[in-house]
Amino acid sequence: MIDKYFSTGNVYVIDDQLTEATPIIKSLYSHQIPHIYLDGSSKSLPKESRQVRLIFLDLNLKPTLNPKDKKSFKNIHAGILNKLLANNSSSYLILVWSKQEDTFLNDFKEIFNDSTNEYKLNQRPPLEIISLEKKDFFETISGADGITHNWKNGQEKALLELITSKLTQNEAFKILSAWENLISKSGSKTVDYLFDLVSGETPANKNSKLDSIITSLSISFLGFENFNKLNDQKKTDAFMLALSELIDDEIDKEIIVNTQPEFKNWLPTKRLSSTDKGRLNSKLLTSIEVGNNHLTGSIYKANKGAHNYKKLLTDCIDLGRSLSKKEATKKKDSKSSEVRKDIANLIFKDSSKFIPLELNITPLCDVAQNKEEYYRMVPGFLIDKKSREYLFEKTDRNYFSALLYSEVSLNECHLVLDYRYFHSVTKAEINKMRKLCCLRKSFVDEIQSKLANHVSRLGLLYLP
Repeated sequence: MIDKYFSTGNVYVIDDQLTEATPIIKSLYSHQIPHIYLDGSSKSLPKESRQVRLIFLDLNLKPTLNPKDKKSFKNIHAGILNKLLANNSSSYLILVWSKQEDTFLNDFKEIFNDSTNEYKLNQRPPLEIISLEKKDFFETISGADGITHNWKNGQEKALLELITSKLTQNEAFKILSAWENLISKSGSKTVDYLFDLVSGETPANKNSKLDSIITSLSISFLGFENFNKLNDQKKTDAFMLALSELIDDEIDKEIIVNTQPEFKNWLPTKRLSSTDKGRLNSKLLTSIEVGNNHLTGSIYKANKGAHNYKKLLTDCIDLGRSLSKKEATKKKDSKSSEVRKDIANLIFKDSSKFIPLELNITPLCDVAQNKEEYYRMVPGFLIDKKSREYLFEKTDRNYFSALLYSEVSLNECHLVLDYRYFHSVTKAEINKMRKLCCLRKSFVDEIQSKLANHVSRLGLLYLP
């Protein structure tokens, strides 16, 4: 059962006594669950942190440690977890065992709930801590070859059932772990597909043809001219990006052809907070990629004087939404344009509500093949969630995004673009711009499509 969720090599067994960890290791082998054994010493820990889903952790890593020395105990175990975990959240389970489980269990839990966050684990505690005593599961046998440890009768099954029950209780963790496994399998099948293309070749020709396939995929992304100008790292990046298109097909087939573990905790209505909704939308629609300043979808912070951003904002103000009936009556003698300007001024001068920007919507093929002389840009702004309520719901000249979340500026916000000011800039100009983030291709496609519709609206001249 658990092999469906832990088959991507993200299971770790940490015990300074290999003989005591042997029953767990053998069980993982028998269930074909890839895993890594560590003795807890600094030299055994990975040089780079890893994404982990399940840890078997001994609480007696230093048998000579004084049980009253809580500080040393916490430092040792927090140090191991900080070195091991790349997880930024509660996306893993820990099964802790010891010879005297109660001795250190509470101290261990405290490193995830430390008032000073000294151990740097407060924001990423395990989803679940499963605790047990070794003596309840293992028996110690002394023989001619020394001391060995084996499962007590029925206890291996009991432990696996315990882990399975925790997965059942945490449906979200279960289904997300299954999805991670699916992605791993799809990646493996994609690699196998490429090797299958050279299966009929002689051994001497296989590597040459694989080199040709890799080169061709990189060129398909970059174009011939650009490919010849770039270094090996850029060419490799392009190949990886092209390969990501192939894996999508394998993912689709894996989901459709094979039965997936079912998620059962469906809710009758959406219950996401606006902050969570904005964060998820931002993950779906944007990327914090800031390396390539010329990339299609790049958003740059603009100076407020670069365009008439105050007019862009003023033209979006909807008095029907901005003013209550009482306010509307009170201002009935005022010119509507002046009222819009007043509201816009309040928003415009507050950097916590309004950020002017430019969006690069140059066709991706032109950027990839280095053909562009001028970059096509659309000006707009980010506006905070509350101020968005003053704007029109929609207009033909503007693009209004769904709720987003910006880690670096306004938190909950919306992207607004004005197609009327579509223009071009040179490479020298774009090199001076400060890139904030990048929109994903599907998001850019929608914006480009609506821009095309804006500039090519058809109309017929006729006498009614």
